[in-house]
Amino acid sequence: MFDLEEQISDWRKQMLEAGIKTCRPLDELENHLREEIGNLMTAGHPAMEAFHIAAARVGTPGRVVAEFRKTGALSSPAIISLVWFGVAAVFLVVLLGRWAEGKMGLLLAAHVFSLTTGYVTAFLAGVFGIYAVCRRRFGSGPGDEAVSLDAAIRWLTLISAGLVFAGLAGGTIWSSQNRGHFFAGDPREIGSLCTVVWLGASALIQRFGGKTGRLRNAQLGIFGNMVVGLAWFGAGAMVHGIGLASYWPLNLGLGVHLFFLGMTVMPGHLAGRNVVES
Repeated sequence: MFDLEEQISDWRKQMLEAGIKTCRPLDELENHLREEIGNLMTAGHPAMEAFHIAAARVGTPGRVVAEFRKTGALSSPAIISLVWFGVAAVFLVVLLGRWAEGKMGLLLAAHVFSLTTGYVTAFLAGVFGIYAVCRRRFGSGPGDEAVSLDAAIRWLTLISAGLVFAGLAGGTIWSSQNRGHFFAGDPREIGSLCTVVWLGASALIQRFGGKTGRLRNAQLGIFGNMVVGLAWFGAGAMVHGIGLASYWPLNLGLGVHLFFLGMTVMPGHLAGRNVVES
């Protein structure tokens, strides 16, 4: 009788023997394997068939180890994230320069930096979510890239939640000092508050929602883009008297994200790519 847990244990031993000695990447690969198996079984595949298809998608031990050695310590998502944080550092220097010249108060500069970088960081997590969905649907890359994508989405969501919260807090203090009230119900303030709630909830779900949530994390990132888009561009349009129904760039962006979210619930996507077995 087929024992799924025994097969996964044997698969893990093969990865260890092939050269993946550290626990963290091996645990991530096992989580990825279990997620694939769960999706395949949900789509109607028997446990034995689901295991063999999922193991083939993750890759043979030799191939996975070779990819880990080839990519090294920094994956593509990690490099892109580092580039973004470098750009954010330049943005911070520019704002500090404006403060030093007396063109902007320090609290306002901190508010602008935190809110802007928080929103863009959340967008980056959503972009990685879209890439993860496309890769899952059409790609055939090794399991280590899926691991690095998921890690990037989780970390960027957490960082963006902290930045947007800091920006919202700084904005309320600045508003109190310059306008006489902490929160006036401005669409941009409401948008920032909704974004903080969403990103905070997403970070908690990604952290404590179970080990096999890679697809769920991508979905949260994509939906997060929609929340940020409404909070940033939609709220700005409302402040300037532009109706959301007539703001076609925002509606186009929301439609594109809904399309990718729809892909994640299609039966073919839950089952993964078609596998032709010889």
